[in-house]
Amino acid sequence: MLKVPLTSSFGLREDAAALIASYGSRFDAEVLGATRDLFAGAWNQALPPAGSRQDDLPYGGDPRQRFDLFLPGTTGEAIVIFVPGGGFTGGDKSGYAHIGAWFCRRGFLAATVNYRLAPAAPWPAGAQDVSTAIEVLARKGLEVGADPTKIFVVGQSAGATHCCAALLDERFRPDCVSSIRHGILLSGIYNVDESSTHPGVRAYFGDDHSLYRDRSPVNFISDGAIPVELGIAEYDLPFVVASGFNLALALTLRNNKSPPLVWMRGHNHVSAVLALGTPEDMLGEAMAGAFEESVRQSPAAG
Repeated sequence: MLKVPLTSSFGLREDAAALIASYGSRFDAEVLGATRDLFAGAWNQALPPAGSRQDDLPYGGDPRQRFDLFLPGTTGEAIVIFVPGGGFTGGDKSGYAHIGAWFCRRGFLAATVNYRLAPAAPWPAGAQDVSTAIEVLARKGLEVGADPTKIFVVGQSAGATHCCAALLDERFRPDCVSSIRHGILLSGIYNVDESSTHPGVRAYFGDDHSLYRDRSPVNFISDGAIPVELGIAEYDLPFVVASGFNLALALTLRNNKSPPLVWMRGHNHVSAVLALGTPEDMLGEAMAGAFEESVRQSPAAG
């Protein structure tokens, strides 16, 4: 009998899986550092033969409003935008150059994007920054010969939160929304309530409980055809898992069908994106395949 797995570890090595499991759903600076150490030695930042890289390009006046661009050296390619996490108060694109390089080698024009951080830049700064970055990258893509009508957006953790608002909440959608073909949201926080105690969440969304509903993107999913895929890790923080399922429910009610939902067996909050592009990785291939299928099968959202 053919045995078909219901979940995927996306290529986790046995030693990596064992270490991640030993920490469980705990996530702090120690766990983040140990997880990065599992994969950093395998990161490949090489570009294709004709490729090039441009760092710290501005999309606004704040020092954090910068992106790194990975150009494949060909024309007519789709654009992939990756927005990293960092608990709303930290994180940096420099730690995810392997992702930009991997998508570039796959033939995409890729960008990794920073955004302003809380508490200096609270809600809705992150959503506004992601929206602005998408608009600027659409124009930049046109300048360098990419196809600005084929934009794909990937966000992780706080980056997924900001991407969710930028893609699905009409208050923050970019003007070029019709060019966005697909979004992938990994381990984000999409609803906040009075039980939220994570300091980064409070720094971004504030301490006034009466404002949480208005600031939670799960409550403002507008009509539209942008396909959104959700990813949840086995060892994600429990409130992150709950938030992901809440967004899945909201999308189901909007679309009258379930959104694609990927449960990443064996992974913690960051390991799937840190492992992307390493020899055992399968997540990158899965995302690229979804993007390519979207271009073949679907017109741009309207």
